[in-house]
Amino acid sequence: MTTRSATDKTLSPVEQAYNYILENILSGDLAPGMRLRTEAVAESLGISRMPVRDALRRLEADGAVMIFANRGASVAEYSRDEVTQLIEMRAVLEGLAARLALPNFGELEIDELQHLKRRMDRSAGELTRWIAYHDDFHNYITSISKRPLLKLQTERMRLMLRPYYQRYYAATRELEIFGLEHQKIIDAILMQDPNHLEQTVRAHAMKNVDRIASLA
Repeated sequence: MTTRSATDKTLSPVEQAYNYILENILSGDLAPGMRLRTEAVAESLGISRMPVRDALRRLEADGAVMIFANRGASVAEYSRDEVTQLIEMRAVLEGLAARLALPNFGELEIDELQHLKRRMDRSAGELTRWIAYHDDFHNYITSISKRPLLKLQTERMRLMLRPYYQRYYAATRELEIFGLEHQKIIDAILMQDPNHLEQTVRAHAMKNVDRIASLA
């Protein structure tokens, strides 16, 4: 889910609030379980509370925020079992998306994927940027499948899981795992074997699932 900066004054107040909160969740400044105070967001952006409430409802639909009656809103927090389930579902859907995308990969698409991988490699020292580029790499593959609903669901799952991956990468700095690197996905695309590609993407998505879920 690509967002424009919350400081972009061409955005509506709802979009400003949505992007402001989302940026802080994606950067790790807002961690799972943290309260989201409508008044504080409104004051930071110089807008009224109503568009902030509307933005929170949108973020709740995205799975990034939870709203409780009489308790306000907080950053979505998932249990260990829920994180495991989300990773398992993401693995299946992204594997399917890669399989469906395979016939649509030509020279230009491979070049773009290589470019996205190099961009990730260059940003290895900047965790937040690396994670954003990492998601761009995977979202691009899904976009080539030409299944917009499938892409929407995988992006939503990535958003829900982002805080837990952020914690894992920050603790381990294991951005690439031997045998499951992003180059393996590109190599699998070049092999033109849909079964092999689907299994490669699934294995990549499932790497370290237990360790990531343990951070919930």
